[in-house]
Amino acid sequence: MMNNGKKNLLTNNQFTFFLMGFVIGPAFLRLPNVIVPIAQQDAWITAIIALIYPVITILISCIIIKKHPKENILVLSKNYFGNFFGTVLNIVFMLQFILYTAAVTEDFVRLTRTYIVGFIPASKIIVIAVSLAAYNAFKGIKTIGKSCELISYIFIGMLFFSLSALKYGKILNVQPVFGAGVSNILKAFKDTLYFYTGWEAILLFHPYVEDIKSIKKTALKGVAICGVIWVWTVFATIYYLGVDVVPKSYWSFVMVFESIHIPIINNFRYIFMFTWVLVVFRIISIYYFSSAYNLSVLTKINIKKLCIIIYPFILYLSYKISSSNLFRKKLIGFATPTFVIFNLLFISLIAVFIRFKYKKGEKVKELN
Repeated sequence: MMNNGKKNLLTNNQFTFFLMGFVIGPAFLRLPNVIVPIAQQDAWITAIIALIYPVITILISCIIIKKHPKENILVLSKNYFGNFFGTVLNIVFMLQFILYTAAVTEDFVRLTRTYIVGFIPASKIIVIAVSLAAYNAFKGIKTIGKSCELISYIFIGMLFFSLSALKYGKILNVQPVFGAGVSNILKAFKDTLYFYTGWEAILLFHPYVEDIKSIKKTALKGVAICGVIWVWTVFATIYYLGVDVVPKSYWSFVMVFESIHIPIINNFRYIFMFTWVLVVFRIISIYYFSSAYNLSVLTKINIKKLCIIIYPFILYLSYKISSSNLFRKKLIGFATPTFVIFNLLFISLIAVFIRFKYKKGEKVKELN
């Protein structure tokens, strides 16, 4: 397990971007493609409504953290569910990090082969991506926290250029508001879940934050920044392309960067794509590290050793998902809503048990 000495603690700002690293990855570029066919021009409203999931996750998590600032969810599950059931729940909780490591890697492969290095085989890109992520994970949480902070600033700065879509898009593309119907807006909510998951990691790594008392503010700050990014991504894509064009590109938001015209730069989209490589490197590193961390807690094996041990398995799973689009769709389509339901039930039950325990303790104290 990690040593949570002073040198391994993350600043609150680093933790904000660390949490954001779990949810902003290559998949978010195609968020408009997923929800626009259902919610049409109102898809950006769906993106707003869907924020209820990360907000609820953070608020419930903060109830738990307030009572147990030094114990993460893997410890608490054993405390409240017993050693056997707690271990089973921890294994299920861990599986999502392993799965998403491979799924994000596959997204990265498809993206880079389409826009950057189409001549390189998928297997080689997987080896490069996973190797770099494994090395970064091996360096530890502080190194990952610093890289998350730096890459997030670069990424947010790059996003400002997409404001040019307002100049070249059409307001008619997002009208009429609520024209798609409330039922379709809510129907698209389910399809945002894959893009909005990852906030559960707060319960894994909160003991490694310097100022634990400000954890709620720190986490909600991350949700707010991600919320603006998600909603803007969907809105700008619809505004610039229109609902008929969006489904024709697998990563429609990338096309928004074609609206940027800088005299000395031929195609700004390529600059964005190279920046995007850093963002993907960040998210794969985070999920890889989280997978190793979960295993370290379960097996008591040193996390650095596990970063090496799980390397071939992550490579194989990434290649398996990459080699079959049907397999990927079925796996992600089943796993994402399943993990969302599991996470909400898991953390909610722990929060209820904690609430009940402390209420009971207060009553006993009053009687005495």
